[in-house]
Amino acid sequence: MKNKYFILAGSLLIAGLFFIGCTDNRDNAKDNVEKANQDMIDAQVQFEKDWQQFKSNAELRINSNQQKIDDFKVAMRSTSTKFKAKYENEVLTLEQKNIELKKKLNDFKYERKENWEEFKTTFNNDMDVVGNALNDIFSKKD
Repeated sequence: MKNKYFILAGSLLIAGLFFIGCTDNRDNAKDNVEKANQDMIDAQVQFEKDWQQFKSNAELRINSNQQKIDDFKVAMRSTSTKFKAKYENEVLTLEQKNIELKKKLNDFKYERKENWEEFKTTFNNDMDVVGNALNDIFSKKD
């Protein structure tokens, strides 16, 4: 009889420990989910901050390029026909690239961090190409 009570008590003890262990795992899983959600929210907030700063800087560079193009078009009106013929198509091409950059910037949608990093790198390289080409034309003009 004592043996039965001893086995019953031992079984209840083991069952109790099992349920306590399950509850701890559930609490840990809940904490992990909450932490992951908070990390995702923090990452989204950081992206929004980075995006606004990047977009603002890119728009300034695009506007600066457009101003250079407009200034160059005005200057081309008073230059020789030979000079106009040589650089007019190049300037129009750069203006089109500048417009495409503006469209690309406005159309960008964040999907993953890897896409964002790739977009930034590619966009900055394209901006540098347009800016350097404009500077080269201006240096040839003088």
